[in-house]
Amino acid sequence: MSQLYTRRKSVFIAGTAILAAVVVVLDQMTKMAGLKIPFTPPLTFLKFDALGIPMLLSYFLFGFLSGAITSAVAWFSISFRDPFSGFMKFLAEFSTIMGVYLVLRARRPTSNMWKGLAMLSGIMVRVIVMAVANVLLLPLFTTTTIEFVLAWLHLISIFNIIQGAISVFGGFLVYEAVILRLPSLRAK
Repeated sequence: MSQLYTRRKSVFIAGTAILAAVVVVLDQMTKMAGLKIPFTPPLTFLKFDALGIPMLLSYFLFGFLSGAITSAVAWFSISFRDPFSGFMKFLAEFSTIMGVYLVLRARRPTSNMWKGLAMLSGIMVRVIVMAVANVLLLPLFTTTTIEFVLAWLHLISIFNIIQGAISVFGGFLVYEAVILRLPSLRAK
């Protein structure tokens, strides 16, 4: 019993550390290479990236705590450049994980309906959390006015729907590929 617990704990720590490192490297690489794609004028501060995929993969493979840790590592990594952006990225991806968790906490997905519901929940929780966060925090920490945020909230929400879909669908696809090849990693 003790050996099994130690092995699972070791796999959790190693897997979480590897995926957190992937998040940092992916963030730095896409930033330096200019691969973060701006959304649309006048909202060019919103950028599409693939950072959410390893964060969601961390959750799917190793559980909620692992997803939270990789999200926090992204926060710290991005905060070296821009603390506010780091926090907003953390909030966006963590709320996506939380939305997926709300559906999957009772059971692992046994059908495509549960997977679809979990994906939809992740995206919708992200959109709601980020709408509130943008209205409350953008005027406080940037030169953006509350009128600007309210006027463009529909586009901010569209951005979060697209970015949330990239994170959730990408995370599920990579998870399914990993589980096909390494079934011993399937979360219990």
